[in-house]
Amino acid sequence: MRLQRLRLTNFRQHAVTDIAFGAGITGVIGPNGSGKTTLLEAMAWAIYGTPAARGGRDSIRFSRAPARSPVKVELEFALGAHEYRVTRSLYGAELFLDRGDAPVANSAQEVTARLQRLLGMTREEFFNTD
Repeated sequence: MRLQRLRLTNFRQHAVTDIAFGAGITGVIGPNGSGKTTLLEAMAWAIYGTPAARGGRDSIRFSRAPARSPVKVELEFALGAHEYRVTRSLYGAELFLDRGDAPVANSAQEVTARLQRLLGMTREEFFNTD
């Protein structure tokens, strides 16, 4: 899996964050509480849904966002010969293949199941990978 882009909207400490990953190793540096671990959690939430996030829907939303503000994580990655884009909100998810306009999966459960099969690892394995 090669990460390409991560976009967060109202996710934990991140009101709006857009990270484009380059080739090679990426390091994330910052003070405690700045949201470094949240980036990993956001990727896991995009892939695995609610079980990958600490807390519930109310604690996922950026604390200074108005009530009912949208929460969204979008993760783009390449795996093998294909590119994938997964978007997840508090109430749904979509998975897109090779820059297509129509999702190949469009429910939270279906997206999670397809990505888990595609990556070949559970949420627990994702967090315990060295």
